Amino acid sequence: MNNKTSKNHSFQAEVSKLLDLVANSLYSEREIFLRELISNSADACEKLRYQSLSKKNILGDDKDLKITVKVSKKKKTIEIQDNGIGMSNEELIDNLGTIARSGTSKFMEAMKNKKESDVSAIGQFGVGFYSSYMVSDTVEVTSKSADNQEAHLWKSNGKENYTIDKIDEADRGTIITLHIKKDAEEFLDAMRLRSIITKYSNYIPFPIILDDIDNAKEKEEKINEGDPLWLKDKKDIKEQDYKQFYNNISFNFDEPLKTVHFNAEGVINYKALLYLPTNQPMDLFNSDKKNKIKLYVQKVFISDECDEIMPNWLRFVPGVVDSQDISLNISREMLQNNPVIEKIKKGITNKILNEMGSIAKKDNVKYLDFWKNFGAVIKEGLYEFNDHHEKILTLLRFENSENNETVSLDVYVEKMAKDQKEIYYFANTDKDHIKNSPQLEVFLDKKIPVLFMTDAVDEFWLQNIGKYKDFDFKSITKGKVDLSKIGEKTKDDKKVKDKKINNKINDLVVLLKNELKDTISDVVVSDRLTKSPVLLVAEETGMDINMEKLMKMHNQKTPNSKKILEINSDHPMIIKISENLNKFDHKKVSHVILDQANILDGNILSNPAAYMESLTDLFIK
Repeated sequence: MNNKTSKNHSFQAEVSKLLDLVANSLYSEREIFLRELISNSADACEKLRYQSLSKKNILGDDKDLKITVKVSKKKKTIEIQDNGIGMSNEELIDNLGTIARSGTSKFMEAMKNKKESDVSAIGQFGVGFYSSYMVSDTVEVTSKSADNQEAHLWKSNGKENYTIDKIDEADRGTIITLHIKKDAEEFLDAMRLRSIITKYSNYIPFPIILDDIDNAKEKEEKINEGDPLWLKDKKDIKEQDYKQFYNNISFNFDEPLKTVHFNAEGVINYKALLYLPTNQPMDLFNSDKKNKIKLYVQKVFISDECDEIMPNWLRFVPGVVDSQDISLNISREMLQNNPVIEKIKKGITNKILNEMGSIAKKDNVKYLDFWKNFGAVIKEGLYEFNDHHEKILTLLRFENSENNETVSLDVYVEKMAKDQKEIYYFANTDKDHIKNSPQLEVFLDKKIPVLFMTDAVDEFWLQNIGKYKDFDFKSITKGKVDLSKIGEKTKDDKKVKDKKINNKINDLVVLLKNELKDTISDVVVSDRLTKSPVLLVAEETGMDINMEKLMKMHNQKTPNSKKILEINSDHPMIIKISENLNKFDHKKVSHVILDQANILDGNILSNPAAYMESLTDLFIK
């Protein structure tokens, strides 16, 4: 091959950082480089096979798609070759020189903060090619696109630059040549490569050929089984086969919590092999995270970018769906709003939710571990319009004010206090703040359970759902809460019923209303405070306090909603202030009370120095 042109290129800044991290760290699972490169080759073959459905001559005479792994101890090289779709000059730059995904920086951060073995998650971020540099000091990529007669050679030592040369001759597809580092020569052993291929890539749906080119006596040999696992009878499949396939398609290295393998027969016919993971993937909360479902039509790969086949709130469920009722000639664009896809989506969503419910009934401990990892994502399903709200609601689990147990809504309803008509909840992402908040005081005294809503998504789905069965959800940080006829009777109940607020307390209320009128909507004597002097609550028709904080945290515009200030007329501080109003500076004492309410609510004071000055002044007097 003769070089015609040669161009130098610089890696995107993010790629350089990634290469440095990968290449200069010794990981216990470096063998995953081969899994990543074989998976990329399989994707290239799948894309070409898909294109061949509409472009009849694109395969030419080379119709048998396959992947070949060649190894040479003498040359110290490993080649991974496929006759798939190949890459043009522009695609080499886009695919190997830049990373468009925002997840890359998160991946690099995760790698720095996690154990070395967690490099196995590299494929989740679409950066699998760069794992080559864990075992190679130089990588060459020869590629010829099925749509282009030109061939190119990409080459880099994984530092700051790479070159692309135009070359004369090459077969369709891609050859990745790894020049193996001295400390990675274990991978130059053909038996070692065989074991890695069997371990990770046994069910890749294309033949994987292993060729030890130093040993003329050894014939090229097909290594992987390759038959679609999802089309086999369940009784013929071992658990290890299910696990290997799960690891292969999900890029997860945990044990699947649940394997869901079924045939749907009726109006729509399809086969599905889906998995519930045990551990949370690092990219679960990425904004561009897509589902992990591969769509096949009669064993022919169609797409792994079919967003319509699995709801986004189940994006952590990997698997395969193979349908007989979709045209082989369907385009990716035609998958959108396709009635067959919509029916499949509904069917597999119901199946997954049913399996979650089954785990919850059979093994509460196992389910709670699962819920801890994926509950916040599942709750996103309550925020969107769909037919699954009822099932999702039964799966929800919450900590509560009564004990250390995590309970379902059904358990909460069973334990509701006599005459309780609402499901009380406290929404705040700071769990410690909830447990120490004055809003809980009367609920704890009267033994009325309160659910802790600690995920950011809670505030959003609660607005959409509103109630469970016959019970409305009621925030204890918003509006008036009348507990006089609910829960256990306490010594304060009789006080609340019988006491008449004295004139001095009334005078304090009037003073506070006047002095704080620009920042507070109202001042009232509290029925819910038993220990703390003051608290802030949102108006009944206003935005809940936690929701407002979340919106501001994400730089979202929020209406200037004023809060209600509640004071505890039995608290010594409030009593002392009310009895000595004429001795205090009215403005200072009013703002001290408001600042204390803000502190108890977890807010940062706008002027801490003024608060300390006023507080000191009060003590001196």
